[in-house]
Amino acid sequence: MTESLAPSTIEDLRAALLRCAEEQASIETRGAFSKASFGGPIRQAACRLQTSRLNRLLAYEPADLTVSVEAGMRYADLSRTLAENNQFLPLDPPFAEHATVGGILAANSSGSRRRRFGTARDMTIGMRFATLDGKIVSSGGMVVKNVTGLDMAKLMIGSFGTLAVIASANFKVFPRPESFASFVFRAASAPLLELRKQILAGVLQPIAIDMLDAGAAQALGLGGSPALLVEAAGSPSVTRRFNQAFEMLAAAHGASLDGAPEGLWQRVQECGPNWLNTHPDGALVRCSTVQTGLAELLDLAARCGCAAALRAGNATGLLLAPDSETAGRAIAELRQADFRATLEAGPDSLKHSIEQWNAGGSELQLMQRIKADFDPLSLLNRSRLYGVV
Repeated sequence: MTESLAPSTIEDLRAALLRCAEEQASIETRGAFSKASFGGPIRQAACRLQTSRLNRLLAYEPADLTVSVEAGMRYADLSRTLAENNQFLPLDPPFAEHATVGGILAANSSGSRRRRFGTARDMTIGMRFATLDGKIVSSGGMVVKNVTGLDMAKLMIGSFGTLAVIASANFKVFPRPESFASFVFRAASAPLLELRKQILAGVLQPIAIDMLDAGAAQALGLGGSPALLVEAAGSPSVTRRFNQAFEMLAAAHGASLDGAPEGLWQRVQECGPNWLNTHPDGALVRCSTVQTGLAELLDLAARCGCAAALRAGNATGLLLAPDSETAGRAIAELRQADFRATLEAGPDSLKHSIEQWNAGGSELQLMQRIKADFDPLSLLNRSRLYGVV
C-alpha cells in the first residue's frame, strides 16, 4: 500500500525525504498531478509525496521585479498576484490553471512567449531543493544578476523530480506591456514560412510567433487551413505600427490577415492537453530543428499523419499524433532525418515500447552519474525522466 505524504513546511519536506531514504522507500513526487501523462511512465512507489500544501508567497518586491514562492503554489495564483502590480511571469505553461510552480520547473514547461522571454532556466534566479540525505540546498538568490550556485538549480529544471524535490523558487518577473495585439495570417505553408522569415528579419519584433498546419489549426478551432499566429506587445502606438506593417506583409505574400479569436493564446497554450483529452490513445511528440528545417518538418508530419504546432521563432514544437502507432512512426522518421524527437506524452504502453528520448551516449552517461550522486538507490520518480533514469 502506498503511503501518502503532504508536507506543509519545507522542514517537513526535508524530514519526509530523509525518512524515506533511511527506509529505502521509493518515492513518487507530485504537485497538482496535472502532467501525469507527460515524461516517463510512472512506476508504483512506496510513498507518494505531494507538494501542493507548500503554496506560500515567500517574498515579492515589485520594484525589483523579483518574487519567491514555494513550489506548491499554482501558476495561476502566482499570475494573479503579479497582475495586481501589472507584472507577469511569461512561462505560459500547459495546464496553466492547475499546474504548480514546482511541476512547471520539473517538466521545464514553457509556451509561445519563450521566443521573447526565454524558458524557465532564463527566468529562475534562485531555488531551494530538498535532497534525500536530509539537506535543503540553496542556489542563486533574489538578485537578477546573482549567479552563485545557480547551475545547481538548472539541474533541477527539466529533471522531472528524479534528483531532488524543489521546495521554493525565485523568479525575475516582467512589467506587463501596456497593449497586446494578435494576428492570424492565412495562406499555404510555403508563403507562411517566407512571411515568418520576413517578420523575424524586421525591425518590429513580436513576442510570439507560432506556425500551425491545417490539422493543428483545426484542432484549435481555427478552421482547416494553415495559420501563422503572431503576438505583439508594447504601447498602443507600437501595436498600431505592427498592424500597419503586417497588413503590407500579408498583401506582399498573398496571405489574408485575420483578427484573433477570443482566447487564441490560451488555446495554443493548452493545445497538447486538449489533444490528449480528445484522443485517448493519442500522443505528443516534442521535436526541434533549425530555422531552415521547418518546411521539411511540416512535410514529415503530414506524411506520418500528425498535426504540427510549432514555435516558429525557435524551431521547436509538438507533433500531435492521433494514436500510438502514428506517434511511433513519426518518432522513427524524425530521428532518421536527424531531427530531435522526444515522446513528450502518451499511453504507458507506447512509452514502454520505444525509446522516449534518444539521449546520446556521453549525455546519458553524464545524466546517470548525476543521478547516482543525488539518488544512488534510485528512489525518486523512477523512470520519470523519459524512461532514462
